[in-house]
Amino acid sequence: MAKTTANKVAKAPAKKAAAKPAAEKKACAKACAKPAAKKAAPKAAAKPAAEKKAAPKAAAAKKVTVEFVADCPLATTVSVAGSFNNWAVDKDMLKKDKKTGLWTAKISLSAGDYEYKFVCDGKNWDAGDNKIKHV
Repeated sequence: MAKTTANKVAKAPAKKAAAKPAAEKKACAKACAKPAAKKAAPKAAAKPAAEKKAAPKAAAAKKVTVEFVADCPLATTVSVAGSFNNWAVDKDMLKKDKKTGLWTAKISLSAGDYEYKFVCDGKNWDAGDNKIKHV
């Protein structure tokens, strides 16, 4: 009887050892299958994302030249600050027309609505609400 018990004991660990790799293979197969499915979904979603990226480029190509005109007769410099240039005071400067005395600038903008104000001498902003330019 001692031989049979020894054989059974010797065989039992061998079965458990064999069972662990099979369980690990199943767990690995499940874990590997989930990321593979996740990888497949972004590839399919990548095509529409690429199309969405192409659409803004096409919209960016359709810029319109817009003229800004300010009547600031006493100013030495005039600029336009707005939502189209992140409210930068010194980015879009206007030029004074010597004949009319008006300050003008032509700026290319994409279609949309933009808020803006004129800034005289780098510190004097238009009073009141922001003006709105529809492009």
